[in-house]
Amino acid sequence: MTELILHHYDFSPFAEKIRLAFGLKGLAWRSVTQPSYLPKPELLPLTGGYRHIPVMQAGADVWCDTRCIARELDRRQPAPALMPPELFALSTAVESWAERDLFWPAVRFASGTNADTMDAQLHVDRAAMRGKAAPSHDRLRRVARRSLAQLRPQLAIVERMLDHGRPFLLADAPCQADLAVYHGLWFLSALEIDCSGELAPLPRTLAWMQRVAALGYGRIEPMSTKEALSIAARSSPAPVGPSIDDDALPPLGSMVSIRPEGYVTGAVVGVLAVVDRFDLGVRRTDAELGELMVHFPRVGYEVVEAGA
Repeated sequence: MTELILHHYDFSPFAEKIRLAFGLKGLAWRSVTQPSYLPKPELLPLTGGYRHIPVMQAGADVWCDTRCIARELDRRQPAPALMPPELFALSTAVESWAERDLFWPAVRFASGTNADTMDAQLHVDRAAMRGKAAPSHDRLRRVARRSLAQLRPQLAIVERMLDHGRPFLLADAPCQADLAVYHGLWFLSALEIDCSGELAPLPRTLAWMQRVAALGYGRIEPMSTKEALSIAARSSPAPVGPSIDDDALPPLGSMVSIRPEGYVTGAVVGVLAVVDRFDLGVRRTDAELGELMVHFPRVGYEVVEAGA
């Protein structure tokens, strides 16, 4: 099977989620470090314009967004499952809550607290992703204080989720819900000024985080960006599976434009090649890399006919 390549950077919380997914499954993978802000000249040719991290690559197939990546990992190696069938609905609900109501207050609190220690261009870049002007450091610190007021009630929920006494959030074994809750809390200590003191009053949460961290990252071997691009250029996309007919989307074979909701980042344009209940694939051609298949989750992404 084609080797798995993860494009990421060290302090990305969503990349941490997938690094731990590799660890949970005991997978071998290649590590490609990408910039944390634009320009990203050796990522965008792969994705066609999608600039978020992480991105997973296998040959000329590219997966964007951690939910889509996780489903592909479960397809390739079903056990141990990130999404066990009996926990699918509950884990999906926990993931949705964690990556909205828990994640954003945690990230804004840690980032604002570290306003003076982070690369100034990172603040400019993240504001531009949402079509906003670069914030002042004073504003970032004010946002941090407001975010802390939102974060503390969410942390109390995590602690209560562990009242059952099991080692992980939903069962005796870890699943995607654990990784989704963990990575926002992990970010509290990922920057120069450690904000994880907010977790000190939460003994069950701290013990659970140690168990999640112990999953490790699997077996890692570094790879250069140039080598990853060369692999894509030498490869062809894998054959696609069957598609469903969904009249809420443009017809298969249409030229479509896709971008994450809530952002003003560049859209990926290509031919809608495959659609299932949760994901879709866009076939596109890069002048240097040739034909690529870029996979996205359906939830959280706007898909329209190109030029509409």
